[in-house]
Amino acid sequence: MSVKKQPVTASDVAKLAGVSQSTVSRVFIDGSSVSAAAREKVFAAAKELNYRPNAFARSLTTNESKLIGLVFPDSDYPIHMETLQLLSKELQKNGYSAVLIPWELDAQQQHSIPNIFQYRVDGVMAASAQFNTALYEECRDFNIPIVQFARVEEGTKCSSAISDNYSAGKMAARALVERGAKQPAYLTGDIPAYTNAERLDGFTDELQTLIGQTPRDIQTSYVYEQALDGIRAVLSEDNHPDAFFCSTDTLAIALMDVARSEFGLSIPEDIQVIGFDDIPQASWLGYQLSTFKQDFNRLAKEAVKLLLNQVQSEDRALVKLMIPVELVDRGTLKKA
Repeated sequence: MSVKKQPVTASDVAKLAGVSQSTVSRVFIDGSSVSAAAREKVFAAAKELNYRPNAFARSLTTNESKLIGLVFPDSDYPIHMETLQLLSKELQKNGYSAVLIPWELDAQQQHSIPNIFQYRVDGVMAASAQFNTALYEECRDFNIPIVQFARVEEGTKCSSAISDNYSAGKMAARALVERGAKQPAYLTGDIPAYTNAERLDGFTDELQTLIGQTPRDIQTSYVYEQALDGIRAVLSEDNHPDAFFCSTDTLAIALMDVARSEFGLSIPEDIQVIGFDDIPQASWLGYQLSTFKQDFNRLAKEAVKLLLNQVQSEDRALVKLMIPVELVDRGTLKKA
């Protein structure tokens, strides 16, 4: 029978290095005062013993876990894995680690986070407009900083780093009008969101300025399969819209599939389409979707900077950052 090997402790390192256990602890806490000679001895002993500091035990001493909770919606959406990686790397550069916190539907079919505080996180990054507002209220009550990333939950009072959705709406309106659109519409999902409302407001304001017209606000589902019936209903109308600004690329792709396969419509000759997010499928040969690209690299940097400032300084001032977006013009718009 093999004997289970006992883990190496800080006490073992201290004994080999010839220092106190408290010195070993301080060596592995950033910013602690330790002499260069003692630090060198501890590192040498730790290497020889293959010692790894216990992050949880250290968190009890410093009252910091160096963990940031990332609360994301369905990671199957193409850009979510990319943004998770960007945020994780940015946190690592600053000495923090990311922990992905699961989410679920509660009895009212709202997205909620079960037992978030069991993770002992120093702060939370939330990237969905679909969570129950209780998440934000609990973080506030427990004095845990929370920053919203790329999406904003309406009615919450916490800092955010998002794209300039209002300007995107205005840009979409100009692009469609310049290309001859007469009856533009906004196609979105059925879940209210501040960022979505901002896009629609910008789209509406610019269309009213340019052609004195208010666009139709068509709501279906954000899920591809569940959006198809709503799209079919709109395209079945005799006088259906001739241009669509879609709140996500997934909706734009669903629209294109139904228009071409079931109604024999040509894009962009019969209908013009603009999406949002620039997911990988948008550039596929079968779609060549004109869409808005969000600067996720900058969003990640700014969001992490904002959150860590609140974690380290306990500054809870409300900050709302907006990052410009870029319209990527491919093949679903007519030539200007």
